[in-house]
Formats: sequence, C-alpha cells, structure tokens
Amino acid sequence: MHYLILVTVAAGLAAVLTPLVRRAALALGAIDRPGMRRVHATPVPRLGGLAILFASLVTIAASPILGVDVPALLAGGGWRFGWLLAGMVLAVATGFVDDVRGLDPLPKLVLSAGAAALALGGGFGFGGFTNPFTGSFIAFGALAGFATVLWIVAVTNAFNLIDGLDGLAAGVALIASLTLFAVSLMEGRAEAGLVWAVLAGALLGFLPYNFHPASIFLGDSGSLLLGYLLAVLALQSLAKGATLVLVLVPVLALGLPVIEVVSTVFRRTRSTGAGSVFRADHDHIHHRLLGRGLTHRGTVVSLYAVCAALGALAFTAVVVQGPANAVVVAVASIAIWAGITRLGRRKPRGASE
Repeated sequence: MHYLILVTVAAGLAAVLTPLVRRAALALGAIDRPGMRRVHATPVPRLGGLAILFASLVTIAASPILGVDVPALLAGGGWRFGWLLAGMVLAVATGFVDDVRGLDPLPKLVLSAGAAALALGGGFGFGGFTNPFTGSFIAFGALAGFATVLWIVAVTNAFNLIDGLDGLAAGVALIASLTLFAVSLMEGRAEAGLVWAVLAGALLGFLPYNFHPASIFLGDSGSLLLGYLLAVLALQSLAKGATLVLVLVPVLALGLPVIEVVSTVFRRTRSTGAGSVFRADHDHIHHRLLGRGLTHRGTVVSLYAVCAALGALAFTAVVVQGPANAVVVAVASIAIWAGITRLGRRKPRGASE
C-alpha cells in the first residue's frame, strides 16, 4: 500500500509541475528548435527533468505525512542520501546549463564523472560479487571505484543518447524503474523499492506531456538525471554480495541505453577514429528504425517492447536460481547481439535527429 501511495503522489505532483516547468522553460528560452538533426517540426521547450526532480524530492520529503518515512528508512538501510542528492543536483545543473546556454560534450562528460564520484563517495557502488558455483566472494579491489564510476558515466550519457524521440527516454526509464522495483523487492531491498516507486510515479506523471506529439522535452537536465539515478539505484537495489549473474541484472534492465552507448562508441571510433566519439550523428537505433519506415510512435512503442522483454529477462534471472541463471543471461546476450547486427545491415533512409 505504501508503494502505491508514493507512486500516486509522485505522479500527481509531476502532472501539476510539468506545465509550470514548461512555462519557465519558455521564459528562459530553453527551447529545442527544429533543424537538420531534429525529428520534431515545431519548437518544443526543454527542462522537463526539473519536474521529475521536484516531484520526486517533494514526495520523499513529504513521505512521513503519507505514513512511510522514506528518509528514515533509507538511513536505516545504510543510504547516505545527501551524497546521492548532491550527485543528482550536479547532473541536473549540467543539463540545465546545456539546455539554456549549450555545453560542449567534454565538459558534460567531466561533470558526469564528478556526479559519479559523489555517488562513489557516498558508498553507492559495488566491490565485487559472489561466485554462484563456489559461494566465495570475489573482490574487485582497486578496480571497484573505477568500475563504479565507469558504469554511472556510461548509463548517464546513454540516456542522453537515446533521448531522440518523444517519450523514448522517459518510457525506457519507467520500464527499467518498474523492473528494478520488482528486483529490489525480490532481493529484500525494500528501501530501494521505495525510491523506485517514487521515480516511477514521477515518470508516469510526466510521460503524458512527453509522448508524441510532445509538449515538453526532458532536455539534458532530464536525460542526465534519469541516467544518473538509474545507474546508481540499480547498483543499490542488489543485495550485498550478489552473485555474478545478479550483478549483471542492471545491465539487462538497462539494456537499450547500454546497447546504444556501446554501439555508438564502436561505430564512431571505427568510422573516423577515437576523436569522433563526441561528434553527433543520426545513426542511432531509433534513427535506423525510422529509416526502415516505422512511424514516430511505432518506433517508440517497438523500443518499449524491447525494453520490456529485457526487463522480463532481468527479473527471470533473479527468480531462477543456480546455473540456469547463466543460461538466461547467455541467451539474452546472444539475442541482443543478433538484433544489433541485423539492425546495422541497412542504413536509415533520410532519418534525422
């Protein structure tokens, strides 16, 4: 019941705040205008991430009145929420500057790494995994911090990459949130489940404004916030000492953005060298689907289905015990790779971002 209350309140707040944020974006000139690299044909305000941020934080702050003291439960679960909040603010501030004034890719990457370092400083991360066959713990040692920062930066920027169609990034984030909410409960991380419920509610309230035709975009303030939160909370949702397969569950739940960032880096590096990694193009997965003749909504719904399937595989990997876990992950990995290979055989026909 507590989860449902949090979802409802967060959704209601986001639904009320989003039109207000839209007006603020128009006043600040934070507007995404049509162009060669844009899909939309009319100017659309950005900064939608602020509505999600405020709705989530207000819900958490007001939770004791709602009958569930989320801050106290997070503190009892060992969460150092102040560090996470600092990282969220840095991620949103980075995106806000980019939405209003523009920001080059390299500074954005550096600031994303700073936000990841804040999460690491707050104890959010993983130090190793349990061998599912022997039961022994394998520590990452000195590589633990590097692996954590790399994961957070990769997922943060992955959501920035997939935010190219109305409702795509927000919908993917919602599906991943619901998946990892279920995983949190299965793993006995009830306090993580509370945060996932709040985030899912905020996304539910925002998505009607963002779905095609969108009246407001997430903007970098939103895509960077969602990527950062999902990356950090995904790690925190697993029980300490989780097995190798369970450590890979967040990779499955966030499969689409992870695939996008890996394929983008590989594609750009292979075509014109490492120096072109930050150079924008219009050869992303959603561009390829548009190039195959799918409509805007059809492309988004198709990618929702992919995310839902990956989420189901992630949940199955938690439910199924023993060596069968490895089979689930192996089958999913092969299917993902086959899908990317097939999609890459044909270039999009005149699609633009």
